[in-house]
Amino acid sequence: MSKEYIVIHHSTGVDHPTLPDFDSIRNYHMKTRGYRDIGYHWVVEKVGDVLVAKKGRPEKEDAAACPGMNTRAIQICCVGNFMVETPTPELYRFVAGLCKDIATRWPIKYIGGHRDYYATACPGQKFDVEMVQKYYKEGNSVGKEKTPCIIDIKGKKFPGYLQGAISYFEEEVSVREVVEAIQPSINWDSKTMTVEIK
Repeated sequence: MSKEYIVIHHSTGVDHPTLPDFDSIRNYHMKTRGYRDIGYHWVVEKVGDVLVAKKGRPEKEDAAACPGMNTRAIQICCVGNFMVETPTPELYRFVAGLCKDIATRWPIKYIGGHRDYYATACPGQKFDVEMVQKYYKEGNSVGKEKTPCIIDIKGKKFPGYLQGAISYFEEEVSVREVVEAIQPSINWDSKTMTVEIK
């Protein structure tokens, strides 16, 4: 089924400054709730001082986050308890940039909060979904800023940047360095001059 909506949630827990909240949410969903994977398609959290969007379930798969909307919507969880803390403009802009990125793959009609579709306060009384909608509608101005970040591949750290909700390697990072960090199987075909990475 085509995804035409985006539903925003909050984790209700404080964003941990060093530990990955994504892993905690996934473990809770799988071990306590019995889900086969994390219930969301995306989780937005701070790693150090940088906002990142971490992939959860593949977007084409149904979520386990909002009854009635799991098959029709991309589900985004913002780490934080927005019943007590107020989201920053930076977070609103970042989530809007992620929504813009999602809209390049799906015919998104509306961005709403969990509370718009279910009897809940989620994503928190202090989370103003209209701010995300506002920045989303600004179009090309959203997600164009480059925010420095670190891309960690199995403990090997590379300089990069975030643009919208997508991370990129800086130009000085070579393909060879990234491939060595991933440790895949590499085959060289001298006849076709092709490097095959598995």
